[in-house]
Amino acid sequence: MRQRIAKAPQVIHLCSFSGAAADLKPRMRTPANVLAVLAKHPRVSTFDMSETPWLARCIDTLLSRGLIVEDKTEPYPWRRFNPTNPATAAGEKA
Repeated sequence: MRQRIAKAPQVIHLCSFSGAAADLKPRMRTPANVLAVLAKHPRVSTFDMSETPWLARCIDTLLSRGLIVEDKTEPYPWRRFNPTNPATAAGEKA
């Protein structure tokens, strides 16, 4: 008599190289809204930066205003932009 061995279920891992900031709807694509998203999800993919010029402009604006700093330790293909004042970035009153 043959014994049946149960197989472990197959697991599929989907990896998205797109950060939350890149998913903003067109009417929401402002530096202020990008800053609010970065307060919760600070990772931005290098692909998003090259494929969505509006996002790269918003990031550049936020960097030049000193509202975010880049964490250079984030591994490729990600970039991490941390708000300099997380409470304000999240929309809370400082």
